[in-house]
Amino acid sequence: MILVTRPLAQVDKLQILFKKANLDYVLFPAFEVRKLTPKIPSEGYDIIIFISVNAVIYAHEYLPQLLAKYQKIFAVGPTTANKLLSVGVMVDAYPKKNASSKALLALDPCQSINQKNILIIRGRGGAETLKNELEASNQVDYLEVYERRMLDASPLHRKSIERFMKSDDGVVLGNSNQTLSNTLSLVEFINPDYVPRFKKYPILVLSERIKAFALTLGFGKVHIAPGLGDKEVLSELLSGKIR
Repeated sequence: MILVTRPLAQVDKLQILFKKANLDYVLFPAFEVRKLTPKIPSEGYDIIIFISVNAVIYAHEYLPQLLAKYQKIFAVGPTTANKLLSVGVMVDAYPKKNASSKALLALDPCQSINQKNILIIRGRGGAETLKNELEASNQVDYLEVYERRMLDASPLHRKSIERFMKSDDGVVLGNSNQTLSNTLSLVEFINPDYVPRFKKYPILVLSERIKAFALTLGFGKVHIAPGLGDKEVLSELLSGKIR
């Protein structure tokens, strides 16, 4: 039994894969993604950095204006880069394996950035790592095109967690720190008695950073998927390694 914690708008492809593989799952969305309507900057930028797939999705209508005056496009990871390529945007640099701000900053093209105008496209309230590192010698602006909003516990949440807690072989999917935090809060709200046993279920996450956060929350069995795509997640779930 898999507890799928993604927003409902982003689970279609994963559900298709799970159904083809005959994997049992329940939906337990940890948050919803809402579009923002920001003021689009009129000036051009030397570098535009996309922080997530959602950044590409919710900035899509602004791309003709944003990309009219720029020199380079960076992405925070391969999934974001692939999303950009799917809408016809070439990507100059992105970390091939570990999707994170630190991994992007470690790339050679980022090491030589100096006296540039940089635009970071992201969600509201995201981490400040990129800006903090780059603004020492560059002008860095944000364009926040979406926000994540925690959901109230719904009948779907209650039904899903009740089914999941009856499973002896459950696995929790955790795509981000916020996903794990919100999921735990929802479980505790629905039934505080579930929490100790819920933390004993194995969790499949996407990075070392998320693994470290999961451990601080008290989860004991944390596994990292070999890649960021849905097929890599499925492969790990079918591998028999998660127990």
